[in-house]
Amino acid sequence: MHAHLLHGSAPSEASILGAPSTIDDPLLYSNSGATHHITNSPSFYSDKQIYEGSNTVKIGNGKDLYISHIGYASIPSYPTDTSLCLNDLLLMLEITKKKFLGVSKFSRDNNVF
Repeated sequence: MHAHLLHGSAPSEASILGAPSTIDDPLLYSNSGATHHITNSPSFYSDKQIYEGSNTVKIGNGKDLYISHIGYASIPSYPTDTSLCLNDLLLMLEITKKKFLGVSKFSRDNNVF
């Protein structure tokens, strides 16, 4: 899945009602082509706020998905006791997998390779 932030509008009621059910999947999927981190899980956030922009995210099948919230999450780093951060984490309820990590964004935000 390639995710790219695009300008657009909110989804219609029909597209929200037709969204697939979420899958209970604890994995964080890395994506080297994604420009942002994405989740469909509101509980994954450390902090979030309603997204007030008009951008959407275009996924690999060409569909534009609506962003409902933006925020950040932290994940533990083993074996150290530090946390790594997922800045600008987008909440998109229509995706079927729970969490996507934008690899290059993650590397830049956490100064890791």
